[in-house]
Amino acid sequence: MKRALIYLCSLFAMVSCSQEFDEGTGVMPADSGMLRMSIAMPKNAGDTEYDPMDYCTVRIYKYTASDAPEAENGRIKELIRKYESTDEIPAELWLLAGDYSVSVLAGDETEATTTHKSYSGSQDFTIEAGTIQPVTVSCSLRNAIVQVVFDQTVREKFADTAYSYISVGEEFDLASAENGSVPTLKFDGDGTGYFIVPAEAPTLCWFFHGDSAEEEIGTVEKTGKIENVRAAVKYTLTFRYSKGLGGTLSFELDVDENPEIVDDTISFSPDPTIKGEGFDIDTVQKYIDGSYTFNISALANISALSLSAGSKEYELLSGQHAGISVSQTDSKHYTVTLGADFFAQMYGGNHELTFNVDDADGGHGEKVATFAVQGIQPLGAGDYDLWYNTADFKATVLTASASDIKIGYRTTGGEWTMIAATKDPSQDEVYTAHATDFAAGRDYEYRLFIDSAEVGAQAATTTPAGGQIPDGDFENWSQSGSCIYPYAAGGTQWWDTGNPGSTTLGEEYNLTVSSTDVRPGSQGQYSAYMHSAYPSLLGIGKFAAGSIFFGKFAGTQGTNGKTDFGRPFTFTARPKAVKFWYKNSQGTINKTGNIDKSGTDLLKVFVAFCDWTAPHRVDTSDTSTFFDPRSAEGVTAYGYFETTESTAEWTEKTIEITYNNDDKPNYLVFTFTVSGYGDYFTGSTDSWGYIDDVELIY
Repeated sequence: MKRALIYLCSLFAMVSCSQEFDEGTGVMPADSGMLRMSIAMPKNAGDTEYDPMDYCTVRIYKYTASDAPEAENGRIKELIRKYESTDEIPAELWLLAGDYSVSVLAGDETEATTTHKSYSGSQDFTIEAGTIQPVTVSCSLRNAIVQVVFDQTVREKFADTAYSYISVGEEFDLASAENGSVPTLKFDGDGTGYFIVPAEAPTLCWFFHGDSAEEEIGTVEKTGKIENVRAAVKYTLTFRYSKGLGGTLSFELDVDENPEIVDDTISFSPDPTIKGEGFDIDTVQKYIDGSYTFNISALANISALSLSAGSKEYELLSGQHAGISVSQTDSKHYTVTLGADFFAQMYGGNHELTFNVDDADGGHGEKVATFAVQGIQPLGAGDYDLWYNTADFKATVLTASASDIKIGYRTTGGEWTMIAATKDPSQDEVYTAHATDFAAGRDYEYRLFIDSAEVGAQAATTTPAGGQIPDGDFENWSQSGSCIYPYAAGGTQWWDTGNPGSTTLGEEYNLTVSSTDVRPGSQGQYSAYMHSAYPSLLGIGKFAAGSIFFGKFAGTQGTNGKTDFGRPFTFTARPKAVKFWYKNSQGTINKTGNIDKSGTDLLKVFVAFCDWTAPHRVDTSDTSTFFDPRSAEGVTAYGYFETTESTAEWTEKTIEITYNNDDKPNYLVFTFTVSGYGDYFTGSTDSWGYIDDVELIY
């Protein structure tokens, strides 16, 4: 029997690590030691497919005295060296005098194989100062050997239908053997297999199947097991058919207690490597066009290969991926090429591409390649301001000869708005462009243009919708006592009317109420209906305008009323208009109070965005408090509409917003009244109107 040997030739002498060995004289300093290591093992010249020296690990341990519970014989082993490549073994290794151990694992640890055998061995040794200590490690086979023999009787009776499974495990399961979920080898005839069995359950199971053309035999299936299987022991299973035993199948089990002859070479397996072809993978690559190729290599068969880019993961050994081509030189060498279609999916800026490679020997390689890609950079929430309707676009530009650099944006599918981009002085190769009409509630597309050509991936974003007027659909109403309110009982009050003042003279003077007459296509059930009247008691009264407003009725003083215009409102974007539905009938003025007016009554609607610290108080006894958004202080923007015309059918109306300044407001005012001179107690008792679905437009 031939054995696999590792020869570790060790030369030690106590010399100082700060001193050098004199090669010329062979003299060592007296206070330190040096190890020269060499490894040799005969190689099976007939094995050209698998070489265990591609899968090997050598570890060197030092014994140290210890009283720890895990110590054996008063000492523990500490790992001091580990080699996974022949290139890693130094020509000279310094060690102190003492007790050591060396262990070797070789082979790819395949649990069931016909060729991929595995080996292990270990040896304790002692280093003595000033001596040459040869160390020999005998590597024995880790596999149990099973030889399957089909006797001539089987060949005759079952012809080409006979086969056998050998599986690792305590019980045989045909489905598991066939689907490969347990380590299994199939033999259609004579053959030899190698199995690594677990130490806690060292059992092999066998299964035989044969279909005979002879009717009295038919199909034969048998199972059995071999228990207490040991490594480096050969087990021969001979299947034969015995007619003398009633046509049953029998087998003979021969155990060869002699270890298998091992005539192979031990080596060391580094982890897989990923390298750039024609470029330094550790340097940021500036991508404009073309393709990049990566070479992936391992000393064992590559079992997994993937690429991740941002949130995307690509399994490169399966499936097709846009812009990625994978080619295989052999099972240990692959090339991956990333083309234009791959990079076209990326926005401008730096992107990390991470390769992960696993091999069949348990090795793992990982490498990150960084690419600076030319194109538009995605907008973040901090890159636009929807109150000022601005957006600051950024793009990475790598083309040195570029002269006309623009960033284009549009609502999805619309026409491009092109903005000239300028170099950002604070960032290399970054250009910026400033948009001034970037609005809320839009789906935008944007991209980089260089010399009129579209460059890089097209990006998209949806801007948040701006805030809406609460209860603008007038679906919430309640009543307390004689007064009807335009908000739900217990709910937040946004709107109010003059009802709390007019109904002091009776419930019939609720001048603003809900109505089931709603605008066409409304999703709601109610609108707001109002009319003007002249509430009186014992002949004493004043004209009251039908109205609804964003704010709160603040009370009465005699026959005068007080209202607080406006509610605090958070503006997240800049409205361009206010839209609502209405219909109305304007009567002839038949009541006058503090102003001399005649003719047709006035429908008045206005909206205002204000920078205030409190609502605006209107007191009908003091005309200086009357509010006109076109001239009042603190008004950032307003929209105003008035008419004497009647509109019999529901009509959609949009009022454009006029901005006085860019100050960001904090109060919202809205008023709809069918008697525009109502603050002066002047108007028509024949005037009425409806309003529904008030909406801010951005």
